[in-house]
Amino acid sequence: MPQPSVAYAVGRVRAQARKPLGEAQFERLLMAASYEDAQRLLGEMGWPDTQAGDVDAVSIRMLEHYCKLLRDISPEPALTDTFLLRHDARNLKALLKARVLGTSPEGLSNCGTQPTEALRHAVTERSYSKLPPAFQQAMEGLEKQLALQVDPMVIDVRLDQALFAEIDQRMKSLKSPAVKRYFDTKADFHNAVALLRLQALPGHPLPLSAVLLPGGSISLKQWQAISAKPETLAKAFSAYDISLRQLLVQAQHDPAQIPALEKAVDDALLDLFRPLRHEPFASEVLLGWLLAHEREAGAVRLIMAGKLNGFPHELIRERLRAAYGR
Repeated sequence: MPQPSVAYAVGRVRAQARKPLGEAQFERLLMAASYEDAQRLLGEMGWPDTQAGDVDAVSIRMLEHYCKLLRDISPEPALTDTFLLRHDARNLKALLKARVLGTSPEGLSNCGTQPTEALRHAVTERSYSKLPPAFQQAMEGLEKQLALQVDPMVIDVRLDQALFAEIDQRMKSLKSPAVKRYFDTKADFHNAVALLRLQALPGHPLPLSAVLLPGGSISLKQWQAISAKPETLAKAFSAYDISLRQLLVQAQHDPAQIPALEKAVDDALLDLFRPLRHEPFASEVLLGWLLAHEREAGAVRLIMAGKLNGFPHELIRERLRAAYGR
């Protein structure tokens, strides 16, 4: 059950036997002569069962273990749950799509705040009263919409919007500048990328308001003004680091630069928690620890998939996000 002591929870995560891999270790994996050599290196670095099993499956089990530990020890579950809600959203997407398409749901995660079986029952029975308010509203709205037309993209968009609406509502009673900045940054840049991608499509098939995430530091009214005058986009991001603004401008002129922008934003999000790594009385330490393991798992999966498929080292390297423990 959740612990009342921040110091105890921080001590627990710092006492973990295996620390997240850093950039030097990612480079060793990348330069391994073969996929099998990389598997062996992973085992030496503390990853379990890499020789006997699928690396993706191993990474999922590890992350589920860390999410469970976070839920068990967090002294501020209202705060740490904001980082687990996205797994609930992904599970609801998978379950609803599977039901309407007549398939089996794939990729369900045990990292969320809601048991997967409870979510499965809710979707099967079309009963959402026990879900967080924003998810309940979104799912009930989707049920009405799906009765007329099945559109998997709409499911994704509505549940992403519900996720950020739920987080935005919860943040009003929480006091963590780093976490608020984290979600504001995610929403602002997601919305900027959505705008750039819509503008790259002929005829603008969707209004920007249909895909914007709630929350963020830029209001819906501001986004409407930016949509009418795209040249004002960079000015709206004046509070952000100049390197991110420069990448945003580059992506605005060349949509092929959007992946580079997204990579830089991901690294900036992790950087928000670096200054707090050594704080003994900050719940943000736990969130940084979780993000570090998520970053590690993503990097390992990317490297191993790249090696398995024979991709060039440079192609893999340019897609790697920065490690937390660099």
